[in-house]
Amino acid sequence: MPDLQRGHAKRPMRFKGLDLNLLVALDALLMERNVSAAARKLFMSQSAMSGALARLREHFQDELLVPQGKRMVLTAAAEGLTAPVRRLMLQIESTVSGGPGFDPLTTRRSFIVHASDYISEVVLTRLAIRLADEAPGIALEIVPPLSDPASCLENGSVDILITPEAYASANHPAELLYEEEHVLVGWSGNPALATAPSADTYFGMSHVAVQFPQSRAKPIAETEIARFGRARRVELIAPSFTSVPKFLVGTRRVSVMHRRLALIYARTLPLVIHPLPFTLPPLREVVQHHEVRTTDLSLAWLRARLHESAQLID
Repeated sequence: MPDLQRGHAKRPMRFKGLDLNLLVALDALLMERNVSAAARKLFMSQSAMSGALARLREHFQDELLVPQGKRMVLTAAAEGLTAPVRRLMLQIESTVSGGPGFDPLTTRRSFIVHASDYISEVVLTRLAIRLADEAPGIALEIVPPLSDPASCLENGSVDILITPEAYASANHPAELLYEEEHVLVGWSGNPALATAPSADTYFGMSHVAVQFPQSRAKPIAETEIARFGRARRVELIAPSFTSVPKFLVGTRRVSVMHRRLALIYARTLPLVIHPLPFTLPPLREVVQHHEVRTTDLSLAWLRARLHESAQLID
């Protein structure tokens, strides 16, 4: 990050009167809405960031950030700048990082992937094995589901979003990763599961459900089951998909799980898998990236490996 303090840059690159170095500071200020946080993000001193904000205010003839109680808020003009400036920075990043000459064996890149623990288990573990061999310089950071996954794609805080189609952003490319069905899972020692239960039997059982701690959101399957309008006795709410199987063993509880995940855990745990006694629509998992990154060759390569890894799970 260039030194943004007045006088330190001998020949600032200007466009329409604006020192282009200040665009990076402007983007950080608009995203963080806090001078200290923006300074930390760019590894600058707080005084340097304050100086950058003063110059930005002078250029735009607007305060941009104003105090409101104990926090700072954006002015109307700053709100209008947020999306186009973020898009511009993403475009620049994509152009610089994804230029010609991409070689997976030698490239060094980090990618942030938004995905559930279910996707991590059935797809990303396979992808990670491939990367270790084919692209050892590529690092992945996997972040858990957020309350508004589309927003993290929009603001560029993630490079790849893997999400059910229902939660995908309409503003960016979406590629179908695969379709998944749900199954009924329980302990193999549960006598009620000696045969596939009826719908009445199912709704009369004790259940393990999933709710994500960060977003307090429910999975697609839970939402679909609620549409039947029938009460269930949920005895345990698990914080993740992968924690469910061990909460079933040794009990008479049952849970609705993704088929691929259930098959993985049934290899090592005493679980029984039955078809659901009712019909749920198939779960369609999609992969998204920000539209400005479509020409990023390294990101395109990673998405292709992701699709190949997903095809291995059957």
